[in-house]
Amino acid sequence: MTRFRPVLLSLALAAPLFLAGCETAADRAAEQARLDAIDSRNCTDLGFKQGTEAYGNCMLKMRELRATKSNGSNVHYGVGLGVGIGL
Repeated sequence: MTRFRPVLLSLALAAPLFLAGCETAADRAAEQARLDAIDSRNCTDLGFKQGTEAYGNCMLKMRELRATKSNGSNVHYGVGLGVGIGL
């Protein structure tokens, strides 16, 4: 049993660290709401009006740019919006 004591101690000490890294659905929803607010502000700052097709396209482009950036991709392309964000 004494051979396993360091292993058990390590697991007991590491468990809170693993649990602290867990993200809940509420955390993900709050982060998505924060990112949506940033995107919305960027799109309205660029002159797009909420509720229009152009605004919707801008919001989609913002999400697309973030997804591309989070994937570590260095590929850059556009759809004619000329929108870029530095996340």
